[in-house]
Amino acid sequence: MLSACLGLLAIIGCSDEPEPPPRFQLNPQQAAQEAMKLYDTNGDGVLDAKELQASPPLFDLLQNLKAQASGHPDTLTEADIAGRLEEWVKDPTTLVPAIPTVWLDGKPLAGANVTFEPEPFLGPSYHSHQGETNGAGITQLDPDFKDRPGIYVGLYRVRISKLVSGKDIVPARYNTKTELGVELATSVRNGTLNTRFELTNK
Repeated sequence: MLSACLGLLAIIGCSDEPEPPPRFQLNPQQAAQEAMKLYDTNGDGVLDAKELQASPPLFDLLQNLKAQASGHPDTLTEADIAGRLEEWVKDPTTLVPAIPTVWLDGKPLAGANVTFEPEPFLGPSYHSHQGETNGAGITQLDPDFKDRPGIYVGLYRVRISKLVSGKDIVPARYNTKTELGVELATSVRNGTLNTRFELTNK
């Protein structure tokens, strides 16, 4: 009986490690093509500064590429986007901790709603995440999986708002017309998002 039990343990393993979370499903080439369809409004095959205003997350991706490779142009191509997304797919990381901090006019903003919206070209694996800032302006976004912290590696448009007497005290450029976006990946920000968003009413 003992030998049978030992044999069973050998088959199923003795580790208490939890099962890894399901991976996001992403086709880099297809996603890059969709991105260009969405944002390459003049059809010249590159996303310039004006076009990237429509996609703050892609603008952040461009800044990360420029920081990692000196001489990278101030534009994005389909190949640039596909190559970056291919890095995500090859990286074993699935979830990235996302604990942003929000300050408004030099002070922590408590009670603000923070929403991370994935770029639509990433596909159906992705959905929005929300959180509310505490007294220190810190929030932890709701995770992709209840038993695990963090959200999928990806490109997210960030919207921040706080209603006071029915009026949003945060300027529209940070919510309905947001200029905020981030690339979440292990190759940037040391694999975690603890960014402080410095907002201003000016």
